[in-house]
Amino acid sequence: MARSLPESIRYCRLGGRELSVRLSRSSRRSVGLRIDADGLAVTLPQRFPLAELDSILHQKAGWILGKLDEMAQRPVAQGLSEGTQVDWLGEPRTVQLGARRASIDADALHVATSDPAQLPQALEKLMRREARDFLGERLAFWAARLNLQVSAFKLSGAGTRWGSCTSQGVVRLNWRLMQAPIPVIDYVVIHELCHLVELNHSDRFWALVATACPDWKAKRDWLKREGPRYFAW
Repeated sequence: MARSLPESIRYCRLGGRELSVRLSRSSRRSVGLRIDADGLAVTLPQRFPLAELDSILHQKAGWILGKLDEMAQRPVAQGLSEGTQVDWLGEPRTVQLGARRASIDADALHVATSDPAQLPQALEKLMRREARDFLGERLAFWAARLNLQVSAFKLSGAGTRWGSCTSQGVVRLNWRLMQAPIPVIDYVVIHELCHLVELNHSDRFWALVATACPDWKAKRDWLKREGPRYFAW
């Protein structure tokens, strides 16, 4: 794992907007850009000239500003309490406290805590438990359909990504996907599996996605529009 040094703050202007940049260096070989709740973070290789940073930021200005706008539109985290409705596979369920063992039925998500302060952690634990099996099954199903081999499946808790795939064949899927409708989950699964063939977003990649998910554009747009609320707690 690349070892990072402490961050510093730098400022730049992109698209007429003044941005703060959290800057750090690490042993990685390439420049890394990340958008999170605190804004733009950049990780530079140890010997990368700081004078060249502005050029890279301007090259990536469209992506940076677009991601910052997406983050700004994300709902403010809502408080969870008994009776709150949370989606489960695309359908609303009422959160109920006090279960001896967490479970799900047609109307409710029963969490194994009676303490409202522990509700987010208890709900996440329930969703992670179910996600290991359900997302794993969807991944195995589509891998077989596409004749692709996954080396490992892991759950992700990333704050901005639904999934990822490495060149070694490791697929990660965000446990928060358990809130989405199954066809949308399948789109994300197919998307990541196709990265086993094309580790990019080229025309060939999207053509491969379309073989298994012809309406991928509609699914992608739905997730961009509706997905942020799945991070609201």
